[in-house]
Amino acid sequence: VALQLLTRLTGLRIDAQGVEQIPATGACVLVSNHASYLDSLALTSVLPRPFRFVAKGEFRQRFFMRVLLERMDTLFVERFELAGSLEDAARITTALRAGSAVAFFPEGTLQRESGLHAFHMGAFVAAAETATPVVPVAIRGTRAILLEESWFPRRGRITILVGSPLRPQGSDWEAAVRLRDQARAAVLAML
Repeated sequence: VALQLLTRLTGLRIDAQGVEQIPATGACVLVSNHASYLDSLALTSVLPRPFRFVAKGEFRQRFFMRVLLERMDTLFVERFELAGSLEDAARITTALRAGSAVAFFPEGTLQRESGLHAFHMGAFVAAAETATPVVPVAIRGTRAILLEESWFPRRGRITILVGSPLRPQGSDWEAAVRLRDQARAAVLAML
C-alpha cells in the first residue's frame, strides 16, 4: 500500500522482467544488488509471493525502520558479534528448511560508490547447506530516484530483471563460493 501511494505521488514507474523465473513454491534465496533504501520496496511490489528480507541488525535501533521491516517479516542479522551472527545464520537456515523464500542484498550495506560490490557469503552458505536454488536479480534506477541522504524520491523508472535460478552443486564451502561467483556474474550481466 505504501509503495502504491509513493508511485502515485512521485510518478515512479516499476518495470519487471523475468519474474516467472522465481519458484512459485518452496524455499528459494533471492540475491540482488543494493543501491538504495527503495530496493526492498520496489522488489516487494513485483514479487509473486511473500519473501522474508534479511537486514542488518542495526535497523532494530531505528524506530521507523524497525516497524517497517518487522511488518515485512524481516530476518535481522548481527554483523559484528560472532555469537549473534551464528544464531542469525541458524535462523535463516531454519527458515529455508521450512520452505521460506528469503531475499538478501549480499553486497551488505549501501555504498557511496556506484557499481556492483563484492558479495558476502551468508546467502550462499545458507543456500548450499539447504540445497536451495538462488535467484539472481538486478535492480536499476533506484539510486537516481532516491539519492543518498534524501528521503524524497524523484520521478523516474525502476527496472527489475530476474535471472534463471542457480542450483547449488554441493553443500560445502567451495559449493557456496561457486554459487556466490555465479550469482554475482549473473547480476553483473543484467546490470
